[in-house]
Amino acid sequence: MSLKTIEQLLKPHSIAVIGASNQPNRPGNAVMRNLLQGQFDGPIMPVSPHYKSVNGVLAYRSIDELPLVPDLAIICTRATRVPAIILQLGRKGTRNAIVIAAGLDNLFTAQGTNLQQQMLAIAKEWGVRILGPDSLGILVPELGLNASYAHINAAPGKIAVVSQSSAVCVTLLDWARRRRIGFSQFISLGEGVDIDFDELLDYLGRDTKTAAILLYIDAIYDGRAFLSAARAASFNKPILVIKAGSYAETSALTSRLPAEKIGNDAVYDAAFRRAGMLRVGDLRELLAAVETLANGKPIYSEQLVIIANGNGPSAMATDALLQRGGRLAVLDEKLVGQIQALIHSGGRANNPINLLGDASPETYQKVLQVILQSNSVDNLLIMQAPSALTPGEVYADAIISTYKNYTGRKPNIFSNWMGEDAAQNARLRFADAGIASFRTPEGAVGAFMHMVQYRRNQKLLSETPDSISDKVPYQPQLAQQIIAQVLAQGRTQLDNSETQQFLSDYGINTTNHVAAAETAIKQTHNALPLRVEVQLDPVFGPVILLGEAASHWSIRRNAVVALPPLNMALARYMVIQALAEGKIRERELYVPLDMPSICLLLTQISQIVIDHPALRSLLINPVLVAGENIVVSEASIHISAEKNPYPLAIRPYPKELEEIFLLRNECSVLLRPIRPEDELNLQAFDNSQSKEDRYKRYFAELPQFSHEQLARLTQIDYEREMAFVAVTQNASGNEEILGVVRAQRDPDNTFAEFAMAIRSDLKGIGLGSRMLQKMIDYARGQGTQQLIGCTMLENSGMANLARKLGFSVKYNRDEGLIDMVLVL
Repeated sequence: MSLKTIEQLLKPHSIAVIGASNQPNRPGNAVMRNLLQGQFDGPIMPVSPHYKSVNGVLAYRSIDELPLVPDLAIICTRATRVPAIILQLGRKGTRNAIVIAAGLDNLFTAQGTNLQQQMLAIAKEWGVRILGPDSLGILVPELGLNASYAHINAAPGKIAVVSQSSAVCVTLLDWARRRRIGFSQFISLGEGVDIDFDELLDYLGRDTKTAAILLYIDAIYDGRAFLSAARAASFNKPILVIKAGSYAETSALTSRLPAEKIGNDAVYDAAFRRAGMLRVGDLRELLAAVETLANGKPIYSEQLVIIANGNGPSAMATDALLQRGGRLAVLDEKLVGQIQALIHSGGRANNPINLLGDASPETYQKVLQVILQSNSVDNLLIMQAPSALTPGEVYADAIISTYKNYTGRKPNIFSNWMGEDAAQNARLRFADAGIASFRTPEGAVGAFMHMVQYRRNQKLLSETPDSISDKVPYQPQLAQQIIAQVLAQGRTQLDNSETQQFLSDYGINTTNHVAAAETAIKQTHNALPLRVEVQLDPVFGPVILLGEAASHWSIRRNAVVALPPLNMALARYMVIQALAEGKIRERELYVPLDMPSICLLLTQISQIVIDHPALRSLLINPVLVAGENIVVSEASIHISAEKNPYPLAIRPYPKELEEIFLLRNECSVLLRPIRPEDELNLQAFDNSQSKEDRYKRYFAELPQFSHEQLARLTQIDYEREMAFVAVTQNASGNEEILGVVRAQRDPDNTFAEFAMAIRSDLKGIGLGSRMLQKMIDYARGQGTQQLIGCTMLENSGMANLARKLGFSVKYNRDEGLIDMVLVL
């Protein structure tokens, strides 16, 4: 992938329109009109052999006649001409093309060559990147760029949209215009045969003009690339997604993949959660989410205060809030008293606040003022049912002026002016003021709960997992011997004794024969029978399913899904979800449900998936759970000698990179990739650093890291970054970190930027040299072109070490830095 190419696509300096037309009903005419009306500040070059000019702009008969090489070409011709045009553009030197035409995958040359494959082969040979086919185009309002055939332009804003559906694109554009909502980028992906979600997410995740990202997805074609990019982007900004094709019948309508490769909708759900994204159920929810993202800000608590002018509206909003798992804020007595003094007898000063039907704009204004001044409310929903006494926009103006003029800390504010004609002007006033406005109480509460759920997702994903490395005696080599023996005999299923032994090699309690099974059942009287399963998904690879034991199972109806690898925190999240959704029903048990034991079982299953690519399916049905007592009663395992066509979507911990060595002081050190479980040890290491060493490492005097910051440093994506820690055991037998070296690759893999820190009392014994060499070897193995870093002028030790290991070292005295570059 290349961010430079994507940037050239979205920020072109010159554009050619191939197939430009003067006929109003042609895409080539609409694209030209939109480019000219959008006031794009660069050459627009129509290409057509039929016209001397298009829309008043000089036209060129062929691509060869173009006076300069266009950064972007928009191909508006019929599908059969596209491969030849890509070839001409490649020879001209153009590197980005948008293909409007659809259906190339269903067309063939006279020799039987598929047109889409021919187009892609030519594009690859000449280095041309393609957006589409079946793309509406792109809009970048800040640049005045409307390179699309949409019927309407977009206003500038801070939301980016990437959609596989052109119909959804034009719907969103039409809806947003009326509500004064703008966009930073609006990208119609089309079929996404070349440029896909992963590259665009990498770009938009770094784009400072984009505060939130909206995705409309029909299908994902590369699960690992998508998840890696989505996880990285969601750390920085919210990503909301609507996924069509929840059922087999609709998946076939929206995806170009054959039915056996479309994937399960429940697995998509799990993937979106794992990446920290928030899925919305339908277009109505998506539109509400757009409203919130356009006008809201991040929330820091989940409690909501509701103000209304009637019991009915406030009751509807409260019902919607509680039904979705939200919470009403509890107001302190002082604030309640202040509100009570402002409203008539019969009103309600407690949350939800009822100002009564005859409340004036001044009453709304005064109540809002005391709430703002209390500095105790984080999220506020203000509602108004139409009044015969005063127009709705007068109330809106009172709210807007009070909120805008307040200079202290402001809560997140949502508005719901009910009704249609009577409320339309008020809603437009709120939109112009940047305050989210909704037609219904349920829409306003739903938008707030989207923000709450996003916050919960991020919080759960950053939870520090318990370490289990010393609790379970894994013996993967013995388990692998069983697989090798079965495959050597030409079998693809383990028999009962092999299955029992295989699971035992991972510390999972099993029953070896019927009598033992009966004894286990007696010992686990009133146990909870669960079903745990591993299946292969064609998009996201192996997935783990959890639910209650049953012979007939539907993934959507009976199970929750998680993507391995799982740690204890992610496993706990899975169990909590199963309980919340009723996939595991809470009941009176003789021995209470033991969460850590179930989580441990799930992590053991996850480790099996990681260690054995030959695994095709694993079914444990039932596993009997009674407190800490967990016994597998029946299980089956299927394997294959063929290469797994659906590998893990998330790269697991790379254990193969671990190594042990001795320091000059004879101390034994384990050098290994960092793990999420290292958070507390990393914090202890950072606390052990001297003030001077921390300043050299971070170029500033920083406070101690927060949990969220430490989570980001330890819960890394091994697909795109690496951090090695040097650990040893202290006198108590616990691990402690002696040093850390990390490197972040750019998406193009042209360079990786490294940084390193060694414990202040351990310098000069060979640790730093060994760690940096480890990172050099790793980066070289990944095909990275350069390893770069910088340090402060005072850090001569780091500069000397880098020079010793082959880096070119340059002193930048103007910036006060030393630049280090190693060509790999």
